Amino acid sequence: MDRDSFLELVRSSGLVTAERLERALAQMPSTDRGRLVARSLVEQGLLTKFQAERLLAGKTDGFMMGQYRILDELGRGGMGRVFKAEHMAMGRVVALKVLSSQLLKTERARQLFQREVKAAAKLSHPNIVTAFDANQVGDRCFLVMEFVDGPNLQDLVKEHGPLPVPQACDYIRQVALGLQCAHDIGMVHRDIKPANLLVQNNLSKSVPGPSVVKILDFGLARVTTSEDGTPDADSIAVNKQTVMGTPDYLPPEQARNLHSVDGRSDIYSLGCTLYWLLTGKVPFPGGSTIEKLVRHSTETPPSVNAVRSDVPAEVLAILLRMMAKRQDDRFQSATELAAALMPFTGQPGTKWVTVEPLPAENIEPVSSKNLPRIEALTPDLWSNLDEESGMVGTLPGDSGMTHVSSHRSSAGRRRRKRQSNQGAGLIWSVLLFLLGAGVLAGIVFAIRFLMVMKSQS
Repeated sequence: MDRDSFLELVRSSGLVTAERLERALAQMPSTDRGRLVARSLVEQGLLTKFQAERLLAGKTDGFMMGQYRILDELGRGGMGRVFKAEHMAMGRVVALKVLSSQLLKTERARQLFQREVKAAAKLSHPNIVTAFDANQVGDRCFLVMEFVDGPNLQDLVKEHGPLPVPQACDYIRQVALGLQCAHDIGMVHRDIKPANLLVQNNLSKSVPGPSVVKILDFGLARVTTSEDGTPDADSIAVNKQTVMGTPDYLPPEQARNLHSVDGRSDIYSLGCTLYWLLTGKVPFPGGSTIEKLVRHSTETPPSVNAVRSDVPAEVLAILLRMMAKRQDDRFQSATELAAALMPFTGQPGTKWVTVEPLPAENIEPVSSKNLPRIEALTPDLWSNLDEESGMVGTLPGDSGMTHVSSHRSSAGRRRRKRQSNQGAGLIWSVLLFLLGAGVLAGIVFAIRFLMVMKSQS
C-alpha cells in the first residue's frame, strides 16, 4: 500500500485528527510506502499496532464502540471477543466484552448476556474484576470492565511452571475472598479455572502482598433460589441434561445437575485450580469430555507428591478437602478456606514468580510477515466442536460458556466412520503387501529350483 492510500484510510477511520496527523507527517522522513508511515504513527503513539494492521488491510471501520476507541484484541471465546479500549472523553483504559451479534439473534444468548450484566453490577470487591458499564450499539451488546494489566494464572504457570507453595496458597486465598463476596449475595460463579483468574502487580495496595488476583467473567453465575425455595426472577431455565462449565475443573454435582450447585461447587473448582498451580497439570488429564466428568465423580487425582516434594502435608490435606466428591465434605464457605490457607501464604525466604505486565505496544517495523490475517470485528460463533463428546464450548483458556450435550454428535460419527474406513484401508494395504511379497518369494524360489535342476542335468 502506498503512502497516500494509507493516509486516506487513516483519515476515513477517524482515529487521528487532521491537525495531529499533519504534525506527525511533518516529523517523519519522506517515503511513499504506506507500511513505513504506519510504523511511524505507531511509534509516535497515534495508532496502536492493532489499528495499523487493520488499516493496512484496508479496514476503516470497527475502531469505535459507542464512546470507546478499540486499541487491541485481548482474546476471543464462545460468547464473543474481548478488546482493550479507551474511553474517548475520560481517557480511561478498559476491557470491552462484545457479544457476538449473531448470537444476539437467540433469546437464550440475550438472557445470558443480561445475566452477566446483572451479576457484574452486584459485585464490588478488590479480588473481582470491576464492571463499569453495559451498553448496546446497533446490534452489538458489550460489557465495560476493568482492564487488568497482567496474565491469567493459566498463562503464568505455562510460562514459569508450578508456583512456589506460598504464592499458590496466597493466590487461592485471594480468590476465595472474592468468591465469598459473590456467595454472600447468593451468586455462584460456576466456571472457576486458571484462565478466569487474572493477576497483576499490586500497585494500589488495596490488598496485602506483591500481587492481586481478580476473578473474571461471572457470565455463568446464576442467582440461587430465594429463602422460600422459589426460583429467582432472573433465573434462566436450563434443561437438566445440560452441563455448563469447563470439564477439567467441573465439580461432580455440576455435571449431574446444574441446579444443585452452591458456593461449595466453586470451592471444588478452586481446588482443581490449586492443583494446577502446584503441579502445572489438570487433575484428570487425557480422555474425552465425558470421561473427565466421570473421573471427577469417581477418582482421586494423582498425588501432588508425584510431581514435587516440597508441599506441606497440611496444604495437601486442604487440597483434598477442597476436591472432596461430596459437598458436605468440603470447606463449607470460602471464608473458611481462606482462613485455612492463610498460615501457608508467607513462608520467609521463598522467592515468588514475578508477574510481568502485559507487553507494551509492539512498534517493530510493520511488514507483511508480521501482519496476522485481519478479520471483521463481528465476533465468532460458538467454536471448538469436540466431535467425540458433542461439546460445544470455547477455545482453551477462554472465559466463555461450555455446553456439553449427553449425545454423541454427528460430526463424531463421521469422524469415527473416516477412522474405520482408514483402518480398513490399512488392513487391505498390509494384506496386498504380504500377498505381493509371497508371490515374489515364490518366483525367486522357482528360478533357483530351475537353475539347480539345470546344473544337475
